[in-house]
Amino acid sequence: MEFLERISESLKVFGADIAHIYTETALDPEMGPVVAESSLDSRIINSLREAGIERFYKYQWESMEAIFNRENLAIISGTGTGKTEAFFVPLLQLALKGERSVLVYPTKALARDQLVRMRWLTKDLLDVRIAVLDGDTPQRVREEIYENPPEILITNPDMIHLGLSLSPRFRSLVRGADHYVVDEMHVYDGVLGSHLRRILDRIRELNREIHVIGASGTVEATPLLLNELFGVEGKVIRGVPRRRGMAIHALVASNGVSRWTLSAYLAGLMVKEGLKTLIFVDSQQMAERLAKMAERFGANLAVHRAGILANERVEVEEKLRKGELQGVVATPTLELGIDIGSLDVVIMSENPPSYPKYLQRAGRAGRRNKLGLVFTVMGDNPIDSYFLRRPHEFFNRKLTPITFDNTNLEVLKVHAAAYLVEKYAVKRDELPALWVKALDELAKEKVITERKGTYYATPRTTSFVRSSSLRSAGPVVDIVENRKIGERELPAALFDLYPGATYLVSKRSYQVKSLDLKSLEAKVERTKDEQDYYTKPLYKVDMKEFREVESRKVLGLPVKYGEIKVTVSVVGYVIFDYYSKREKPRAEVEYDDPIEFTYDTKGLVIKHPILEDWDLLSSMEAYHATEHVLIAAGRVVAGGSITDLSGISYPSGHVVIYDSTIGGNGVSRLLYQRLESAYDIALDIVRGCDCEDGCPKCIFDPYCGNNNKVLSKKKSMRLIQTVMEGEDTEYTPPDGESVR
Repeated sequence: MEFLERISESLKVFGADIAHIYTETALDPEMGPVVAESSLDSRIINSLREAGIERFYKYQWESMEAIFNRENLAIISGTGTGKTEAFFVPLLQLALKGERSVLVYPTKALARDQLVRMRWLTKDLLDVRIAVLDGDTPQRVREEIYENPPEILITNPDMIHLGLSLSPRFRSLVRGADHYVVDEMHVYDGVLGSHLRRILDRIRELNREIHVIGASGTVEATPLLLNELFGVEGKVIRGVPRRRGMAIHALVASNGVSRWTLSAYLAGLMVKEGLKTLIFVDSQQMAERLAKMAERFGANLAVHRAGILANERVEVEEKLRKGELQGVVATPTLELGIDIGSLDVVIMSENPPSYPKYLQRAGRAGRRNKLGLVFTVMGDNPIDSYFLRRPHEFFNRKLTPITFDNTNLEVLKVHAAAYLVEKYAVKRDELPALWVKALDELAKEKVITERKGTYYATPRTTSFVRSSSLRSAGPVVDIVENRKIGERELPAALFDLYPGATYLVSKRSYQVKSLDLKSLEAKVERTKDEQDYYTKPLYKVDMKEFREVESRKVLGLPVKYGEIKVTVSVVGYVIFDYYSKREKPRAEVEYDDPIEFTYDTKGLVIKHPILEDWDLLSSMEAYHATEHVLIAAGRVVAGGSITDLSGISYPSGHVVIYDSTIGGNGVSRLLYQRLESAYDIALDIVRGCDCEDGCPKCIFDPYCGNNNKVLSKKKSMRLIQTVMEGEDTEYTPPDGESVR
């Protein structure tokens, strides 16, 4: 605690302080049978005892019995409590009987980390072969795997996706497997979850009897989730919700100071203490900026994020593992359990999108029986202010389910095309309606052909499948200097790669010269001098179409959920000082020709009452502020990130909240189901802020398209209080010019 007191005193230089400290104590699951007394093969028992495992936990043994009984299940238990052994040990026993298993990990790095661990447990089992099959597997090893399949095969979703469509030998490998394990279930939210479900559906076309096991430490799993994500009926077995180990968690109140400056300063303090530090951010560009800012405070941090070349990420991982780095700034790419050595400190430069993500990131600190330190920098935003008033609620939240959309048409188009490559020709009347819709769109786009009620694959279909990404649902923009230096998916690319934007790659600064959405290319130019500013886009959003899927009344308000077509227009950008303690705009730039992008997604439309004593401006201030605060509340009730949801407000009283992902990511659907709770939190946010009529702590949104203009906290509070009275409001279509 003396160390934290010193850190708190240092933070006061910036006007910040440590607002709350929580000590996480070690928590062991309930004990189960003695390993030596189990009915497992004696060689497995010996390997477990050599690894120091003398007794199973109760949940591990229950999981093993369920697997032996071929029950589909999800195993949920905290970091370091033996989830891997819970599914791997019974699969070893079954392997000795000739049964084969496929273990699916979300990344190649994690799969290869697990291989090392699993080979230790199989070192005495000469009858059990274990192998990795991914894009880096040499051709000679692939041939061996196809000719003589191992009892345990480790792979990833990308390999399965391409293998099913392009390789008959891979399909044969899949057809012969008895068990499928999806580890790190919490990763499969949003688009990746939608892709996983479609991949499992395609596997079931080859093998109807597959047995599916999921595992995670940080997700709220239910039998319904098993059905939606895996397409199976099953049960959930739980260990303990927290990790096995001790950590000290500190909530840092920024008190108006830039979270990025504060995080960089904290990193400098940790590095001076000789502590290896990992900083998490949710934005690729903020990861780059933060690493540059940390240099001013004596911390030389590497960057690990999506969007940079894979070999650069691998190099960072290796240097971390060898202890050659002081630390690293990462996006969620380092949430997963890949081995990067022992870390002392985790700094979260922003409150993570969900409690499961918080636990996942915090679990990176203090592994290998060491005390971990976890700092979360709480900013001046509605949700952080809410939790600073309720710190005990912050640390005692329930796990939230992962969110994804099984009906995402963009995702389905990828898998429908892949299925067609596999089959070459498929008759329309043999397919479900949604598949027909996806294939019809592909035919319009000339990716496939259709003749007399039959769909056919073409060479372009194969190219489409090969170039598809399981991490996005839409087109990907290449970032080009003289060569490709990175990529960014749409629509996110609109908000990072607009002309004039500053863009960072591995701490190197570039300026965007042009963005061509037809060729999907952004041209950038390396800046000669160190830039002392960064930029944010100004943009407008309009709902072009809405098709209702379902509706209900919430507190008397008509609320509709359905399919939405939105058009985003980037109209300019704002320039901010790089190293300012407080984020204040330096200048605004407007384009003569806005950049537009239209896409389909899912969302909800809420019709609010029109208060008679308000003029047009007052109405827009109320609806726009309420849109912001409902999106903020959505982070608590639906577990989405601040960039998972976007919104539009209209002077007619309509607030539209939609998934930012092309085709939908499932977050708006969960918000639709829990909207009453969102209004409760929204009212608490605006009531609990002591500002005059709006500030970052209540109604400002860092992603607001018009730089947080046309907002009123007082009017939003009055509107929400009126809603809480529960009077019926009639639905009418949106009208007037939108604000975002």
